Amino acid sequence: MIDSISPELMLKQIEQFKPEIPGVGANAPDGMDEDFKKVLTKLISEVDQSQKDADVSLQQLAKGETNSIQDVVLKMEEADVSFKMMLEIRNKLLQAYKELISAQA
Repeated sequence: MIDSISPELMLKQIEQFKPEIPGVGANAPDGMDEDFKKVLTKLISEVDQSQKDADVSLQQLAKGETNSIQDVVLKMEEADVSFKMMLEIRNKLLQAYKELISAQA
């Protein structure tokens, strides 16, 4: 015999699969701004590192230390995409901030 499925049980099961995101929801922890700062700092450092990796691979190609143009182009594209993503995140954050400011006025 098949057990019946209740909405409460389904919601409980769905909640178990949701990722833990600090600072999201009504019960945001006290250190929410610190977590947000850590996320942004990590994002910026990852973008910076990808830019540095692309620069190093380009220098290695120029010095003749590597022959793989594909690897250099790939690293440069990865750095470009990560920078564009960070820029879009910044733009969305600024847009949200401006909307909050205008809503309070």
